[in-house]
Amino acid sequence: MQNAEGRSSEYSVWGTIELRPPVPVARLWDLTVQDAFQDGRDTVRQRATEPEPAAAARTWWEFVPDDDAGTDDLGRPRAVKYLRVDAQGVARAEVDSRLRDVAASIGPDHAFHGHLTYEGWVGDDGEIWLHSGDSRPEWRDTTPRYW
Repeated sequence: MQNAEGRSSEYSVWGTIELRPPVPVARLWDLTVQDAFQDGRDTVRQRATEPEPAAAARTWWEFVPDDDAGTDDLGRPRAVKYLRVDAQGVARAEVDSRLRDVAASIGPDHAFHGHLTYEGWVGDDGEIWLHSGDSRPEWRDTTPRYW
């Protein structure tokens, strides 16, 4: 699917963004019950480890707990330290919507460290950055130009 400029409206998006300081799970609870964050994976895992290899054509948005924050009486994590994404074939509007929801839930008192990488179908590559206090993701094109 291409738009009038010949670019695809769908992207592969992946990467990990660290949330500083870690965010209490209660702030993100409404997001963890959304389908976008429940595509076949637990949305708040019990331990933060190295990124797991994603299965082919699997899409997921995942909150990774802060191991240092511990768990509550029911064994649920108290805080989230990372947002990890591996989404294939998603429209930019959907990516923006999910990231706006995360930024709005976290609030301006937390900073985002790191970025997501995106790749479009027609030579459209770059990075997506979130800035504290701003709920709009910034898409930076990194496609080499040869003219």
